[in-house]
Amino acid sequence: MNNRLYTEILAHQDSTQAEGLSRFFKTGEGQYGEGDKFLGIKVPVTREVVKQCWKETSFKDLEQCIRSEYHEMRLAALLVVVQIFKHAKKDEALRQQCIDFYLTHTEHINNWDLVDLSCYELLGTWLLDKDRTLLYDLAKNGKTIWEQRIGIVSTMQFIRHGQLDDTYALADIFLRKPQPLHDLLQKAVGWLLREAGKRDEQRLKDWLSTRCQPMPRTMLRYAIEKFSEHDRHAFLHCYYIRTSTKEDLPIILNLRDQAREIMRSYGNVNQWPDGYPRDDTFRKDIELGGSHVMLNASGKIVGTFTLLPSPEVTYNVIYNGQWLDDEPYHVIHRIASTPDSHGVLDAVLDYCQAIAPNIRIDTHEANVIMRKGLKRHGYQYCGIIHLLNGNERMAYQKHIKP
Repeated sequence: MNNRLYTEILAHQDSTQAEGLSRFFKTGEGQYGEGDKFLGIKVPVTREVVKQCWKETSFKDLEQCIRSEYHEMRLAALLVVVQIFKHAKKDEALRQQCIDFYLTHTEHINNWDLVDLSCYELLGTWLLDKDRTLLYDLAKNGKTIWEQRIGIVSTMQFIRHGQLDDTYALADIFLRKPQPLHDLLQKAVGWLLREAGKRDEQRLKDWLSTRCQPMPRTMLRYAIEKFSEHDRHAFLHCYYIRTSTKEDLPIILNLRDQAREIMRSYGNVNQWPDGYPRDDTFRKDIELGGSHVMLNASGKIVGTFTLLPSPEVTYNVIYNGQWLDDEPYHVIHRIASTPDSHGVLDAVLDYCQAIAPNIRIDTHEANVIMRKGLKRHGYQYCGIIHLLNGNERMAYQKHIKP
């Protein structure tokens, strides 16, 4: 019997597109799509063929297509199964046949588009009112990254129905897997977390707050893509930043003392002498609403800094140089952290830049760590300013203009 789907797909092959698609789907030696072959048919064309042929395509025809060496032929088979499943409606036997066909041919569902264009339309829909152990088995024990990807991406249908629990539970399974986790699995998990966050952003933030530190970076970046800029920076650095309260003052003063010892251990013995900055200075920062604290994933305060709007009186006069401009600015003061906290300076600078596009800051010549960090973040050295006590400081500025 003639297999129209098979014949029509072959009829639409385009050799001018095949090489580009092969590169796009990483078919080279050692790549995730190694050995896959392409006819050069783009997805919209495949969909149009499926639209014309699905009603007359049998499961015997699908068997021939799904086993094809050609990527587009396998995609066409999967898209036909999706159409049969959607139109079966109350025919549970036919819907079950579609699911069985899918699960017995996962070895041929071997690239990310084949997974993503089929699994949640089939398995996700099928399992909306059923036990979902199958997805946990695929995610945890799938023989290939594609079977594992099916496990998490299928939850897209649950998310669309406001059911978020399985996405988070499956994401935890991937976090417990041996690292490094394959890039395509990181992206899939991060994508589904992001979709869950669209439904309930606070739940995603709460979930990430205890997991962002060990989470693979690609997964995390995908998950937080829709957050505000300063929230993205905070999670990437695994810190939560909030405005300080008067109850935080004892912790802030302790951080000042720890920062002083860190400076001295690196040979910077003069920037923060004993008793400086004064307690009253930090107290005033809190009263002005400029003091901030940084919390780690466990909720412990591990850093502090102050961000205040201009003017800063000690910046009125600058020697051996000049400021980048005379426009309104914010100033960062009094950055301090615990010795075992890493990335604090990066987190502070990113956070402040997300709030204020024009920032000035000063530091001691001996504070090499701060100077290197400022240079890394694109701050420009502008000259020398004098503190109220006459001590010199190196002045920097960064202005991001729209």
